[in-house]
Amino acid sequence: MGDEDFTAAWAEGAAAPLDEAIAYAQRGRGERKRPSNGWDALTPAEHKIVKLVTEGLVTKDIAARLFVSPRTVQTHLTHIYTKLDVTSRVQLVQEAAQHST
Repeated sequence: MGDEDFTAAWAEGAAAPLDEAIAYAQRGRGERKRPSNGWDALTPAEHKIVKLVTEGLVTKDIAARLFVSPRTVQTHLTHIYTKLDVTSRVQLVQEAAQHST
């Protein structure tokens, strides 16, 4: 956005009545496309990591396979654990086995 467009948009927003500004802010960005927990909440990258964990790969090997850093894998695992309400790789593998049947 150029300076002139920004200035025009800023002026339009500044001139908006308070009730319109509040309504605009409360609209949000719409509904989530995926749930916040459970198997359907996992992203495609998280599904890949679950698959590799179930194959017995350690973080370093998963990172090498996916061309990411071990820290990225660990971050994905943290998100996976939260979404699936598990606390370890063992629980993750057990959940994955139950989910695939």
